[in-house]
Amino acid sequence: MEQANLFIPFDDSDAALIRRMASGEVHALDELYTRFGPAILSYLAARLYDRALAEEVLQDVMLAVWRSAASFRGESKVLTWMLTIARNRAINTMRKHNVTQTPLDDVFEIQSPDTGPQEKVEKLNQSAMVRRALWTLPEMQREILELVFYQQLSGAEVADVLGINTGTVKSRLHRAKEALRQALYTEGGL
Repeated sequence: MEQANLFIPFDDSDAALIRRMASGEVHALDELYTRFGPAILSYLAARLYDRALAEEVLQDVMLAVWRSAASFRGESKVLTWMLTIARNRAINTMRKHNVTQTPLDDVFEIQSPDTGPQEKVEKLNQSAMVRRALWTLPEMQREILELVFYQQLSGAEVADVLGINTGTVKSRLHRAKEALRQALYTEGGL
């Protein structure tokens, strides 16, 4: 019995950008960079703990995306595909540069234009508390939480990025949320 093709395009405009890149259209790369660059940079900065290094790796990721655009099969979202490339580049960079850990407060800046001064202070305090709690977690737990909550990937997409099965993502996510909850409680938090 032949299996049905379960491929469902996620976002035709993203896939169209990749197809345009594959045909050599440089403007498509610019659009892709504008659309996904900030998310990829945020992910890399959290992995590498050094914004300048993350920016360098982002350029390497974009070059790899450009070079491999023709091989994109559309079996995942473009962002998921790019995050997989970014993760692999980050791992290689960490090995090569012996990256040391830096508190997340030094990596992220939080701005919210839609709140007043008091709300901004409260949000910053809560965000700082969550970042400190995240920092106490093992790397794999932090990465799972970042991919799910900051990058808003589904369990299947996280599994693709990390190269693990969906069941493992679910169990690791459950453990990571429990560990984060405990870390926040210990800190007198949320």
